[in-house]
Amino acid sequence: MVVLFLGLIFAFNLYCQEAGDFQDSTRVVNWNNFFEAKGKINIVMTGVNLSAQFVARVVGEDSATISFYGPMGVILGKVFSNNDFFIYYDVFNNWAVVGRPTREKIFKASGIPLSFLDFIRLFKGELLFPRDSLILRNEIQQENRKLFAYFSESFVDFFLVSSNDEILLQYQKKNSEGKIVLNLIYKDYFEIDSAIFPKKYYLQVSERQGYVEIEVENLKFAFEPTKPFSFEIPKSVEVFVFD
Repeated sequence: MVVLFLGLIFAFNLYCQEAGDFQDSTRVVNWNNFFEAKGKINIVMTGVNLSAQFVARVVGEDSATISFYGPMGVILGKVFSNNDFFIYYDVFNNWAVVGRPTREKIFKASGIPLSFLDFIRLFKGELLFPRDSLILRNEIQQENRKLFAYFSESFVDFFLVSSNDEILLQYQKKNSEGKIVLNLIYKDYFEIDSAIFPKKYYLQVSERQGYVEIEVENLKFAFEPTKPFSFEIPKSVEVFVFD
């Protein structure tokens, strides 16, 4: 659950599909500055069944903080991360995890092969790689959609994009054996002052045999941070390091 939340970042009704079986969605345009998102998250995975409210604040691609709340506004846990350092503090159970949020370390700890920057970009409905580094899969073209692929040594990343307005509809990651390890669908979006932003996500993680659903209920752009995002862990808390 620790790094699942570094992913605050997703949700929907989906089935683990092959790359050609993507579902459609509505319109979204990439957006890029400070924002605050409030909503609800539902995590159903092996050993974890949790529903909570969250408040997330993201400063570009620099840093992010997320707080989770239970009934009556009781804080359950909170996360801080930037590209170099990650903290998850489980307030309710009094333990914490710290580490460096690289793709490799997050994958080892959670089964999610994404880095901090990957999470932020997907949360905003953005591609993870420059467009000119992606390969167009012409055999998948249908219903005004384009499928792009990015090939690396261990994984293939697929991006389903609307042909009309360059909207990211679905993201999927497969390993070198062709097994789907992560599947994310965008199903609904906000449109506020000409800015368009994902509202609902459904993330399925094969390694954890479950899913994460997220719905953003309130979105505010261009907030002014009034204090540092990072926080201190009390000395009485047991701290684990994922390495």
